[in-house]
Amino acid sequence: MSKAREDGTSDLRERLRVLRIDPPDLGFEASLHRRLVGADPPASPAAWRRWLEVLQHPHGSRLLWPALGITVGLIVLLAAGLLRTNPRTPAPPYLVATEVPSTKVAMVRFNLTADVAVESARIRVSLPQGLVFWSDGKPLPQPALEWTQPLAAGDNDIPIAVRGERPGRYRMTVSALVGGERVEHEVLLEVTAG
Repeated sequence: MSKAREDGTSDLRERLRVLRIDPPDLGFEASLHRRLVGADPPASPAAWRRWLEVLQHPHGSRLLWPALGITVGLIVLLAAGLLRTNPRTPAPPYLVATEVPSTKVAMVRFNLTADVAVESARIRVSLPQGLVFWSDGKPLPQPALEWTQPLAAGDNDIPIAVRGERPGRYRMTVSALVGGERVEHEVLLEVTAG
């Protein structure tokens, strides 16, 4: 290293050492320094003020429309999520119209669909007054049947023989309890004369 360069380096080091020491307590600079060090950080501006600053920035309008689009998209997604039915709550009843002549026995088939195989599902079918279960050529006295059976993954077709005693519209209720989840459906049966 040359002598001139060493002198410049030592001069620079001396100047840097002087900067580490606070200036004397006299004068405006020293009092301003003490006040700034002792003060709390400035409060952040209000949200509307920050948006105003973004809009006043030369590139603010380029940022506004995409940001607005993203915000509206998030609001729509959140609203759709809130309006969606909770999967743990029972689904609303589905109405399926089926005609049953009052002089004949109808085979009503309902389909229970399972995502995975289930070892034991408790199934209950309830009939209102005016409908009866039919077995071996005669009506059964009970208004509801309940049993436990396994369900295969996919569709499970379950037939029930029913006969109407008089014309009218009736709702047959089918429910299944799988684990802790209850699924309930209603089937609308219309009994016609003849």
